[in-house]
Amino acid sequence: MFNKMFAPYLTLDAHIEAFQETKRGLTDKIITDPTLNKAAHEYIDAQTQFAKMLSHNFTDIAKYSMDSIASKWFPQKEEVVEAKTTRSKTATA
Repeated sequence: MFNKMFAPYLTLDAHIEAFQETKRGLTDKIITDPTLNKAAHEYIDAQTQFAKMLSHNFTDIAKYSMDSIASKWFPQKEEVVEAKTTRSKTATA
């Protein structure tokens, strides 16, 4: 139950969204001009997209690196599976 409820909040995207949402809230309190506020929100949205792009790139590179290292440290033996053909004694040709 704990995993299903809180796992989405433990991701990098969730932390980025929480931080950016805090910035949006502060911007709403500080900047009262609607035009400037809209521009500030668009800037924050651009920052959010950039931060998410960096976090996804980091995650992909980390996964690739760990897979590469693990395959060198723990090489997998290739198993050859031979097909067995069985014939019924009562089968007719």
